[in-house]
Amino acid sequence: MKKIIFTNQKGGVGKSTTCRECGFYLASRGYRTLFIDCDPQGNLTKSLSDEEIKGLFEALEDGIISTQSIADNLFLLAGDFRLSLLEKRYLGEVDAYSRVQDLLSAEEFEGFDFILFDTPPSLNILTLNALSAADHLILPMKPSLYSMQGTNDLMNAVSKVKKNLNPDLSILGVIINEFNPIPIITRQIREEIEGAFGGTVFDTVISKSIKIEEAIALKDGVVNLPGKEVKIRSEVSALGDEILSRLGVEAGIV
Repeated sequence: MKKIIFTNQKGGVGKSTTCRECGFYLASRGYRTLFIDCDPQGNLTKSLSDEEIKGLFEALEDGIISTQSIADNLFLLAGDFRLSLLEKRYLGEVDAYSRVQDLLSAEEFEGFDFILFDTPPSLNILTLNALSAADHLILPMKPSLYSMQGTNDLMNAVSKVKKNLNPDLSILGVIINEFNPIPIITRQIREEIEGAFGGTVFDTVISKSIKIEEAIALKDGVVNLPGKEVKIRSEVSALGDEILSRLGVEAGIV
């Protein structure tokens, strides 16, 4: 089982969208994949389902683990506004930062090839729980002004989590989202991101595309959109291939 957290302290960078599209890609390749939505806003959950279902809150509070089937090989442990209540409730508890990690030892999570965590744009207790439970971190970024804002705090938090809670956590890569190569400033910011993060930046960039909104409206992934030439579908597939390559995963083997 590979556990990957998608996180960034800065909002509006396409974090939830990147997480969902990578999940649909992995499922399309035959990998049994689970989304865990750790964000009280529940944007990932809303983009996948209109149903009100039990999710991460019930799993953590009551031990009731109820995952929803989204598509072939794709499942969701939903997030909603009640997750915000856990910040004060867990603060000061001995196991405050290992609740999610402990939860994953339940037999309901056996058989998943990938678990993908979506997190809020803050270093709250659920983000730290996901960092403690994950094997790898993916940092989605948008090539806009102040795109680097907050990354130092996140990297410092990652260092502390590695030191105190999860020594095996590694940075899998940085994804550049909503890229438009035409404006000079966009290309310059991409160069700044690549200069700051070096070889961890994925070669594949994800373009801004209305097709993503179409896929969300259909409660589907862009990899499943019809049509022979869908640029964003090719980009997501190429990114997924890069992720598998960095993980050392062969086709059909985790």
